[in-house]
Amino acid sequence: MRYGRLVVLLNSLALAGCISTQITPQLSSNSSEKAMAVKSKVSFVTALSFSPDGSKLITGGVNSIVRVWDIAKASESMKIDTRDFNASYGVTDIVYAPDGKTAAISARTGLMSGDVTKLFELENGRELRTINGAFGGLVSFSQNGKYLVGLENTIGFFSTESSFTTKLADVQSGNVVREFKGYRSGAVSPDGNRIVLTADYLTPGDNNNDMTMLDLGSGREIWRRKIGPVNAVAYSPDGKLVLAACSDATMAMPYATIQVFIKVLDAATGNLIREIGRHAVKTGFSDQMQFLVYDLTFSPDGRLFMSSDMKGNYNLWNVSSGELVRNIKRPDEHIIFDISSSSTSFSPNGKLVAIASAASVRLYDVGSGDEVAALIAFDDGEWLITTPNGYYSSSEKGDQYLDVSIGGKPYSTAQLRESFFRPDLVKVALSGGSLGDFRKLQDIKQPPSVAIVDTPGSVAQDQVTVSLQVKDQGGGIGDVRLYRNGTAVVFEKTRNLQPVSTADGGSLLRYNVSLEPGRNSIRAVAFNADNSMQSVDANIEVQANFASREPALHAVVVGIKDYTNPRLALTYPVADARLFAATLENRGKGLFSSVHVQSLLLPEETTNTAIVAALRRAQKEVHPEDLFVFYVASHGTVDDGQYFLITSNVGSTSLAHLKQDALSQDVLKELISNIPASKKLVVLDTCNAGKMGDALQVAMMTRGMSDDTAMKVLSRAVGSTVLSAATSMQEALEGYKDHGLFTWVVVQGLNGAADSDRDGYVKTLELADYVDNQVPELADRMFHHKQFPIVSPSGQGFPLTRTKQ
Repeated sequence: MRYGRLVVLLNSLALAGCISTQITPQLSSNSSEKAMAVKSKVSFVTALSFSPDGSKLITGGVNSIVRVWDIAKASESMKIDTRDFNASYGVTDIVYAPDGKTAAISARTGLMSGDVTKLFELENGRELRTINGAFGGLVSFSQNGKYLVGLENTIGFFSTESSFTTKLADVQSGNVVREFKGYRSGAVSPDGNRIVLTADYLTPGDNNNDMTMLDLGSGREIWRRKIGPVNAVAYSPDGKLVLAACSDATMAMPYATIQVFIKVLDAATGNLIREIGRHAVKTGFSDQMQFLVYDLTFSPDGRLFMSSDMKGNYNLWNVSSGELVRNIKRPDEHIIFDISSSSTSFSPNGKLVAIASAASVRLYDVGSGDEVAALIAFDDGEWLITTPNGYYSSSEKGDQYLDVSIGGKPYSTAQLRESFFRPDLVKVALSGGSLGDFRKLQDIKQPPSVAIVDTPGSVAQDQVTVSLQVKDQGGGIGDVRLYRNGTAVVFEKTRNLQPVSTADGGSLLRYNVSLEPGRNSIRAVAFNADNSMQSVDANIEVQANFASREPALHAVVVGIKDYTNPRLALTYPVADARLFAATLENRGKGLFSSVHVQSLLLPEETTNTAIVAALRRAQKEVHPEDLFVFYVASHGTVDDGQYFLITSNVGSTSLAHLKQDALSQDVLKELISNIPASKKLVVLDTCNAGKMGDALQVAMMTRGMSDDTAMKVLSRAVGSTVLSAATSMQEALEGYKDHGLFTWVVVQGLNGAADSDRDGYVKTLELADYVDNQVPELADRMFHHKQFPIVSPSGQGFPLTRTKQ
């Protein structure tokens, strides 16, 4: 326990008065030529704790917001606001209970004193109970989960005016069962039978430098030792050792020389085993306490421990030898008076250690000392997780706070999103895996410059020639995309281009773009040669002055039941495809001038070649004002950086054969993008073929990319809403009323169940919300199975079906 740092921190805040307690996070993915930086200040972090199974990390800060981070999903999963229970002065500590289901959250009710501690159920954020009385500070559970150790403290403006009472609370009742007056820190033994306490060394008296061990059952004193001022204690996981963070100070105003060291004691006797890390610090009188060690945390196996002070020094030590293993090189993040937080937590497997780095939470590899990830919580509720090589996961708008510079030139994160928005790779990093084989931000070369030239702002026909002036900036020229009203309508590979050279060394590219009547917002981008970064947008508005046409509905509906490889056979895709097609044909009447559905159901109709031909026909038949829907029920797989839609002609699922036989991600993206409709919907009911082995997964991705990530990338690239059945970690359930569960829910939504505003039309966002809510509920109710669809709204929102004739 480390109550002393709380005193220093809060007194410093009081002295600071109106000084801001916000800091700008510093990222590690930087070099002299390329850098990624956070452009927003955040409230500093005060506490953190890993869940017992390592799947969650809970953090809190001075802004009174507690966040639960899902390590397994590389995302934030929950927020708890301590201001809801009148604790508005920051989170003082958070700790998971040993069962992993609940957590104790301690928060401050006043600037200088007053704490409240509550227990929460973290599956749903439900408050369970309050620990009675003024109980809080920095808290800890006994290993058996029966007791909670906390503190009642009255903190004066200066530490010498403070008084402490360590308290032991019964977790089930919330009642304090024992009080230890004059003691400022304590730790319960792993078996829950003993407690070690340290006296408040700033309070005059005979016992002010004592450490004592008590039997919790009888209250009997087992041993007492006078070992000097102690700022933190910790019990080893096996209960055999106790660590004590000690200090001696020599005052010579205005300076102080402090001897800082850690004692390793025999828990049974209190006898000294060894002293670790003694060093002297000469410092100013006003900031001497910042150099004291306020946090001690054992690794799960008890071989190592971490110590930290409020100057941002995190040291990893070997318990048996007393040697310093390494100093953790954390970013230069400090708050007022050059103070940092001091809070650590090891992952249960001992591979990672989380530290509070003032403006962020940092995860480090224990074996190498390398940074793994930074978790950043913004005060507006957005969040961001980054890795040192530039990959990130974020909330919907979290990456708006990132800036990127390459070769000294500023760029937006949107230009790197398709390459570096990779929650899947962040998950790999958070699980202790290496990203060494993946490209880094430092490897990215500048994208070309793009400008729209010689393009009229007004035309009288339904097409315009858009001229793009593209100039290589050192990274080459890759794909070119044009978006009309937010949806991709041109997707061109560089190898197909026939540019006209310009006088300035650039190239002139011309594209015929179909228009909708009225205003057409056209956006153009070009990628560098390896398609890792896109250019700054080039934009133009073209007014098309021609009579509007009634929109038609066009759909390509694919259901693949049988394959060349009979082991891939599925039961319901054809039935699902027929149901979906019939729903469009029935519900599209009265909304569209005509409905054209290409149903591809037979093995000869669902080969790679046949599906490509159907999508190419759509490119010619669909008009800009029409609605286009692509639906497929089949298998999907991923290998060597490519997603492949498993078409009926697929026999072998080896990479070499998939490249020849299946429909690749790049081809599928290009085909859908070049369909000229502004209104597009993609529905993928791809069945998880996990029973066929790891080679088959549900995904739309590059290698290792989760389908959740891939759907967002696809949705943004094409500018269309994408609905997908399930993540690669789940089975896409089949067998609900002779149909796949996902398709059944989609069809019910199209038939009117998704019409939330009851206006007689089902719109894309309504359908997305309905599917997002209903699939998990129905899966759990009918199959007792978790299934979460992937919903990625993008592009225009529009009506899909009419429910009232």
